[in-house]
Amino acid sequence: MWRLSKAPHTTETLNALDSCLAAFHEHKEVLLELNVREHFNIPKLHSLVHYVDSIKSRGSADGYNTESPERLHIDYAKKAYRASNKRDYTEQMALWLQRQEAILIRSSYISWRRSPLSVAARSTDSDSEEDSDHDDQSDIAGPILSTTGRSVTIYHVAKVPPTRNLSLIQLQTEYGAVDFLPALTAFLTARSPSLSIKPGKYDRYDAFKQLTITLPANRHLGSAKRTNRIRAIPAKPSSGRKPAVPGHFDTAFIIEDPEQYLNAFRLEGLRIGQIRVIFNLPPQFGHFPHPLAYIEWFTPLNQPDRVTVYHSCLSPHAQKYFS
Repeated sequence: MWRLSKAPHTTETLNALDSCLAAFHEHKEVLLELNVREHFNIPKLHSLVHYVDSIKSRGSADGYNTESPERLHIDYAKKAYRASNKRDYTEQMALWLQRQEAILIRSSYISWRRSPLSVAARSTDSDSEEDSDHDDQSDIAGPILSTTGRSVTIYHVAKVPPTRNLSLIQLQTEYGAVDFLPALTAFLTARSPSLSIKPGKYDRYDAFKQLTITLPANRHLGSAKRTNRIRAIPAKPSSGRKPAVPGHFDTAFIIEDPEQYLNAFRLEGLRIGQIRVIFNLPPQFGHFPHPLAYIEWFTPLNQPDRVTVYHSCLSPHAQKYFS
């Protein structure tokens, strides 16, 4: 080990390392005969075979010890294994490591954004590029649209709603659509003021589990078809050996003001909402060519945060909590 830890190495010192290792293997049987050891199946002993080649290819080994690989073993093996449920742990360990790396990258980014040097650099760049950015905004009017000004987004739902004959009580309790009846009444009144039939608590509704949106083509992301799935699925209680399944009510960016959305920049005209129910309009209220959705609106987007450059908003439940 003394020869190995030397800072400079030459051909003579490396040959001496090989000679020492060969002498050890030549005489190690004495330890077995004297019952000092039962075997020499030691991983660190085997690693000595590779030391000379490693020094030739990567430099001297001064400053290195077993603490470095032991530290990696703790972070990448022991902690990851403890975070798993001890079943199919390899995939869980890999996922845990990916999440730890993502957290580290995000933390480093936030620390960089909060540093005084970063703030000063951004203010300088914004002052020097203000004029050029103003001229370029005419070419960045909004998202990718067709030449007619209409969005080319296409949606798909099941041919037949999988959940049928839902009562108003089920929509309110299982789906969380607490204001479903007044919202549907307001929609029908605005669409058909002369409609004599109004929604009631005894009406039944057919609901879809999800809606799939085909995203517009984007030449920067390739020609592959890209889709987004929006789910409105209530929780399912446990039954026999089957465990309970939590509900899935996705949130989405929704075009609230089409005119502002087409003519503005970035997020103007959009609002975040949580989709609670995707349903067909019952035939007694007339014909509507598309499925309807009951949406719980979040608060409008605030101005971007200075540090994270993220917008913020509150969910409907948080609004009630803070009101």
